[in-house]
Amino acid sequence: MILTAMLLVFGGVPARAQGAVQLPDPAGRVSDFANILDEATRAGLDRLLERTEAQTTAEIAVVTVPSLQGLTVEDYAERLFRRWGIGQEKVDNGVLVLVAPNEREVRIEVGYGLEGVLPDGLAGEIIRTNVIPHFRDTDYAAGIDEGVRRVADIIERNHVLTPEERRAIEAAAEDRPPVWLMVPFFGLFIGIGGFMAGVGVGSKTGFPLLFGSLFGGIPFLMSLVPFFNAPFWALGPLAAITAALGYRTGRRSPGWVREMRSRPGSKGGSSGWVMGGNSSGSGSGSSWSGGSGSSGGGGSFGGGSSGGGGASGRW
Repeated sequence: MILTAMLLVFGGVPARAQGAVQLPDPAGRVSDFANILDEATRAGLDRLLERTEAQTTAEIAVVTVPSLQGLTVEDYAERLFRRWGIGQEKVDNGVLVLVAPNEREVRIEVGYGLEGVLPDGLAGEIIRTNVIPHFRDTDYAAGIDEGVRRVADIIERNHVLTPEERRAIEAAAEDRPPVWLMVPFFGLFIGIGGFMAGVGVGSKTGFPLLFGSLFGGIPFLMSLVPFFNAPFWALGPLAAITAALGYRTGRRSPGWVREMRSRPGSKGGSSGWVMGGNSSGSGSGSSWSGGSGSSGGGGSFGGGSSGGGGASGRW
């Protein structure tokens, strides 16, 4: 039980829900299942999306959910997009704007037919500049409204980005540190910290658990900040694996672990928890599944599909 709790603290891969994921049915163009939009904002967005569809035939769905049910925001968005069939079936011109306020995740999922007009880099730029600043102030209505209006404007203009324009957007996004640098940097601290915390739990020694929690835990929390560009999918499993290895090492109690547990005047150490470490040159101590959904149209949407294009963000 202690190991399980520690792995969750250190960012082990989130457990999928045990039962099948229950995807909701559409409640119109704007489906506010998380109840974060006021009536005026919902009505204004619905009029905007109706106008965009009338002018371009493109379908935009705005969805807020109280929970991603253990899925990543990308997986949930792709499943919901496919099940609802957002966009016209033959041209795949749909867009899903998905917001999960409790998990602090947002995703713009783009259908095949609009990827030239709304590529991944541009979708990410909309999230960073139009959506997340408002979300950080907990003004969800303003963030969703501004982001969706920008998406609708781009679709209505129907301008396919040139290679030069795509490169400019991608270059702007690369103001953040590169992934290849951030993963080893944070991974060093998280790996050592996870291992030492595991040793502490396995050997019931407080000092390595405290040291590891601080040495690896603080960098891990820092890595969750989007600016550092350190993906959770790389660092989360690293924390879990190193903590598990440390736990096994602590359970075996090699000589250096027994030395940490030693107390002044004790011959065999203690079977309970001790603080470990040395003071004044002598040892001292004290005693979180599978999803459902079929392709094709659902509700009032036209049966479009998505190839996983788009962008995600976290605040």
